[in-house]
Amino acid sequence: MELGLTQEEFAQAHGFSIRAYGDMENGGKISMAAMYALRESLRMGPQARAQFFRLVTGDAPSLRGLTVDEGLARVSAKWAEIHLHNQQSPTVLMDGGWNAIHFNAAWAGLFESVEPHPRDHPLDNPLRFCFFHPDAPRIFLDWEEGWLVTAMCQFAHHYDLNPDSEQLVEIRRRISQDSLLESVYVNRVSAELTERGVERIIEGDGNDRPLLVDGRPHHALLTVSIPWHAREYGYQLLTLSYGNQGSGPATDTAEPRPRRTSPAAQPGADATPAAAEASFAGQATREERPSPDRAVTIGQLLREYRKRSGLTQELLPRVTGLPVTFRTYRNWEAGRDQPRKEYVAPLAAALKLPKSVERFLYTMITRGDPPTRGVRGGPIVERATKRWARTHVDDRNQKAPTVLMDGAWNVLTCNDAYRALFKHVPPDPLNHPTLNGFRYVVFHPDARDTFAEWYEQWAVPYLVEFGATLMRDRAAPHPEHLALLSELRADPYLWSIYTGRVHTELQGSGTAIGFEGDGDVRGMYLPAGGGDSERIFQEVLVTAGVPLHGKEYGYQFCTLALLA
Repeated sequence: MELGLTQEEFAQAHGFSIRAYGDMENGGKISMAAMYALRESLRMGPQARAQFFRLVTGDAPSLRGLTVDEGLARVSAKWAEIHLHNQQSPTVLMDGGWNAIHFNAAWAGLFESVEPHPRDHPLDNPLRFCFFHPDAPRIFLDWEEGWLVTAMCQFAHHYDLNPDSEQLVEIRRRISQDSLLESVYVNRVSAELTERGVERIIEGDGNDRPLLVDGRPHHALLTVSIPWHAREYGYQLLTLSYGNQGSGPATDTAEPRPRRTSPAAQPGADATPAAAEASFAGQATREERPSPDRAVTIGQLLREYRKRSGLTQELLPRVTGLPVTFRTYRNWEAGRDQPRKEYVAPLAAALKLPKSVERFLYTMITRGDPPTRGVRGGPIVERATKRWARTHVDDRNQKAPTVLMDGAWNVLTCNDAYRALFKHVPPDPLNHPTLNGFRYVVFHPDARDTFAEWYEQWAVPYLVEFGATLMRDRAAPHPEHLALLSELRADPYLWSIYTGRVHTELQGSGTAIGFEGDGDVRGMYLPAGGGDSERIFQEVLVTAGVPLHGKEYGYQFCTLALLA
């Protein structure tokens, strides 16, 4: 009633049948999926949401540990309309604490048989479901190896970057109370991150995962996207594609392993919850054991690779040529201090760190993303990109015009809707929108006729993003970026924009501006008919993001959804 809608109007606006919604208001059964949907649709405040959960499930929910700005939430809702609710496959949008912000009907249907839980239901928090809910191994087949280890590697990374988050601290505490989970965290996750670094954190994107769907085992294609507007908040869109959208039924029909197994057979693994609690409390451990709180620390990483190299603490500073004393280096390994970011490269060279581990070390030291590795990946990344695009770009799953670009804005793939949107653009061997998004907006003359407010809403944001890219990789700019810079310098008008307005933006908040303007409604002038003689004004919702597997290479996708 507070929304000013009748039962009929509310039901039609939010996808319920009039009869079903009327029954719910009159005391009928409310499913978990309907409860979560109604909490959002009725715009309930925190207290009302908690009370509604209690009435439906009989339990009190835990409070969400992360708060979001109202503006961010509004953009996320618009973003979800394009990239989540249009998906046929189960899809969920999560914040940095893995709280489910939005999910589609397919996601709710996948977990319809899961028992209600005040904290760990997959419609509330998929990570906590995977870790703690007793139904997780029944649905996530090969639970420990196929799901748990990867999820815990990602959690360990978030926890290292956000050690003061009450929500993450609580998850860490609950891990410490479970002997199996603590053993995986302290031993297996530590080993995985030490050996593979960033690669282990992002590898889930594009992998097949065994999954129980309607009582039958399937191989689901797991893909992960990062909304551009929330990339600094840890948001992730997770999609599980199977059947026509994924890899099809699984051939392994074995029963899933039990929820509880003995702790991993690792040297020094704690075998009891009491021992795990003692470790988490920070009691002394042997030097070889990982940190009781963090899965792996900067000091442990340095010590492990120094021992592999056969170097002593006294010798390592001299081998690296770093201007530090033996005592300073010893403090790094002991965790009393840490190296500066400019020391990462010489340390990596001396210790022969794999590139992915070097990037992991950089992230632990700086709490930020390392410079991109280039503008495109190799064969493994290309395969992951093709699989990712099948779910998020292909016309079968994404009806709105969508393009996926590499780190130099070269088009890796686009759907037919995107090609149709720009079919009026004259051919160009370099600057066509189906070849390079940046070059089209900045250099192609048609862009100024197609994009309304070209200067303010399209050219400046694109050039700001270009400038931010050069700043990020200033130590070793990519040749393709330098080539674009030379072309800008050769055009007096574009160069004046870049050295004037764009420079001012970059000195202020420009580095946080995405060239796509994720969540913006912008204008385009599109041909009214078959020819280009008459154009009509069309509003488009611009949304953008990053495929997780391509983050290291600056990959980005952009969708231009025409509004009625």
